[in-house]
Amino acid sequence: MADDASWTAPQKKTIGDVAVDGLLAGMAAGLAMVGVLLAAGLLNGISVTETLGRFDPGSDASPVVGALLHLAVAGLYGVVFAVISRLAGPRFGGSRYGWLLGAAYGLLVWVVAQFVLLPRLGITLADISPAQFIPAHLIYGIVLGYLLGRHQPA
Repeated sequence: MADDASWTAPQKKTIGDVAVDGLLAGMAAGLAMVGVLLAAGLLNGISVTETLGRFDPGSDASPVVGALLHLAVAGLYGVVFAVISRLAGPRFGGSRYGWLLGAAYGLLVWVVAQFVLLPRLGITLADISPAQFIPAHLIYGIVLGYLLGRHQPA
């Protein structure tokens, strides 16, 4: 009897698999990021609903819409990071330094948001202090890089 253990052999991920991994990791990292922003807001006397409402580009500042939009954007940025990591090569974003590359990516996302996107959108998200927004983006990137890098070879 032949020993067929192909079901246990690791298989190469398709770009679609990588994108889904990035989406899920991005959403998880987005939850960590919003946790930092909510905690910072509460420490500064800003309610949870007001903080989440800042993510809503509409005039009603709905906390539900804001939270869902934030998760969607965080997931999209996660896909971008995962696909770039995959295309850059197998060693990019590996388990040992994935969190560090993620932190750099989080800072890059903050720069793009702060100086390109938010000034053009005119939403109250731009009112969040850089002292709160930078650490939140760092946490986003660190969690994203860790989650995506933990299954890759060191």
